[in-house]
Amino acid sequence: MASDKEAKAVKLLQDRSLNLENRHQTIGAKLESARLALEGFGADFTAAHREKISAIEMSETVVQPNIRIQTSISEIFAEAETVHAGPVELTDLLTDEQLCAVGERISRQIEAFNRQYDLDALDYAIACSCGLFAAMLDLLCVKAPLKPTTAFETPVDGIFNRWVQNAFNAAISPELSAELDKIYKIGSADASVISQLVGAAPKTINPTNHRLRSLAHDPVLGIIFGVLDMIRGTCTVVVDGEIKSIPGKSGPMEGNIFQMVGRMLGHLLSDVNAPSANGNRGMGLPAPFMGLLRMLEGIQVGDSNFGRQIEWMYVKGYDFRQFIVTSVPMAIMEALMRALYVGKQVAKNNAMFGQTLLDTMPGKMSPRFRTMLALGYGTSSAVNAGKVYVTQNLLNANYASWMGLAWNGFHALKWSLIDRPQKLWDSVSEVEIAEIQSIIRDLGELEGRAAKLSQNNSQNA
Repeated sequence: MASDKEAKAVKLLQDRSLNLENRHQTIGAKLESARLALEGFGADFTAAHREKISAIEMSETVVQPNIRIQTSISEIFAEAETVHAGPVELTDLLTDEQLCAVGERISRQIEAFNRQYDLDALDYAIACSCGLFAAMLDLLCVKAPLKPTTAFETPVDGIFNRWVQNAFNAAISPELSAELDKIYKIGSADASVISQLVGAAPKTINPTNHRLRSLAHDPVLGIIFGVLDMIRGTCTVVVDGEIKSIPGKSGPMEGNIFQMVGRMLGHLLSDVNAPSANGNRGMGLPAPFMGLLRMLEGIQVGDSNFGRQIEWMYVKGYDFRQFIVTSVPMAIMEALMRALYVGKQVAKNNAMFGQTLLDTMPGKMSPRFRTMLALGYGTSSAVNAGKVYVTQNLLNANYASWMGLAWNGFHALKWSLIDRPQKLWDSVSEVEIAEIQSIIRDLGELEGRAAKLSQNNSQNA
């Protein structure tokens, strides 16, 4: 074992150092004894005589200081194995005082680490209160979506629902959706009936659920699966808990990768607020990753399963527009939490405003703020679970809140169980290595001074 081998070598060098120190003490005692003896003779002996006798004593006792004993590391390891045949423990290398000093130093480092990353009482208060505020906004301002068969211009319920409806209708009118649909065709990726596919099983897709089941229509994953489907002439769907790519009758589409990405973006834009053929509200794009959630058909939910419940939500009107509605209170929560956290850190802990704000941004987010977000989303999701239970309506679920809980909760849990212990001991090791390097530099300086002193003694002799 390499650590045991190195421990034995360190023990050997410590023994050598102790022997050398004992010899120096013996020499010092002899010199002091000689000095006292000389002083007993009175003034007949000058200082020069005393120095000469001391030099003679030194020459009889020790090796000249300018002689250096060269020893290779391999020889040290070999001698250490011979001298110390048994295992060498840490207590053999350090005294009780040294062990206590090291323990206190590491304890201070751990305390500093905990102050940097652990949540204090104000952090908990900020996270939970912001989560409760978001839950209150969800209760008061977010309502279940209207049925897809509702007329397109019918006003929706809920303050945030109306905000989002007005914004979508102003940005993407039915006329614009129809125009975009004519321009940005994506071939088999947009198949809505099984007659457009080759070898598709019955009930694979239909006009009602094809945007949910076809992964080319996912707002996040659509670019990837849509481009692949256009290149291969397939339609990638989730069927029976599995992802399957089914060949389409229209075959692959022409164009380079950039043209296909642009075509896919245009098609997604045409579907996000498109009315049905009858002029009703219809079903737009699904919420992000909603199609993938259909794979969880093995999770039983009453007489149904989780995948079927997801599809039921979609065909009842829970699409990307409703996801944006549920995102409004969550966005307000995150903005408020960031403002309160940055203000608290600057006012209480004298932190730098710019760095603290950067610690709350995606990509640079500190584990401390990530944990606060997990608590905030957990609080809002708990209240939303109560809302769904009381109303007995799954359409009242806040998809954005549950997605935020899953994302931030995963990272917070990973930090607590894996990354935190590793980072803690990495930081402790870094400080201890810096301490060792400082000692090595000091020893180097002492060695240089000793060499100069040895040189001066040789010149004087």
